[in-house]
Amino acid sequence: MLAIKEWFMMQIDPGVSKKIETIGIDESVKNITLQLSTGEFKSITEFLKDGPLLLVFIRGTWCPFCNIHLKNLNLWVESLKNKTGTVIVVSSEKLITIKRWLSYNHVGFIFAADPSYELIDHFGVRIRPNQFSQAATFLVDTNQSIRLVYKGKRNAAVFEIMQEALDSV
Repeated sequence: MLAIKEWFMMQIDPGVSKKIETIGIDESVKNITLQLSTGEFKSITEFLKDGPLLLVFIRGTWCPFCNIHLKNLNLWVESLKNKTGTVIVVSSEKLITIKRWLSYNHVGFIFAADPSYELIDHFGVRIRPNQFSQAATFLVDTNQSIRLVYKGKRNAAVFEIMQEALDSV
C-alpha cells in the first residue's frame, strides 16, 4: 500500500520546475559555511577534503514529497558506505525544525539548515514567492567545480545517474 501512495504522490507533485536557472556544470562553488544538524559549522572546502560533495536541496521536512525522497535517499546512501565523499541535504528550515524531524527519522546523511538562503541562492534553487528550495541535486568535486546538476524529482534512475557521477570524480 505504501508503494502505491508514494507513486501517486510523485505523480501529483506540482512544485518542480526544470526552468529555474541554477549554477551550471564546471562553475565554481563559493566556500560557504554550512550550519549542520549537529550544531557545528563547517565550510564546503572542509567537506571537500574528504572527497566530492553531493548537495541535495529539498523544500523542507514538512513536505510529503521530500519525505518520500529522503526515505529513498537514505536507502541509497547506505549503499555508499565504502565510497569517499559526503552527502548533505539542505533545507531552508531553521535548525530546531530539522532537529525535531531528525529525532523521529534516523538517516545516514548530514542535514544543513540554510534559513538565510545563502547556499540556496548561490545554487539558484529558491522558489519564489514561497521561500523554499526547488528539488535539486549538485555534485561538487574536490576542486569546488560542479560536476552534476539535476533539477526535479529524484527516482531510481536519478540515483543511478548520481552514482555514475560520484564514481567519475
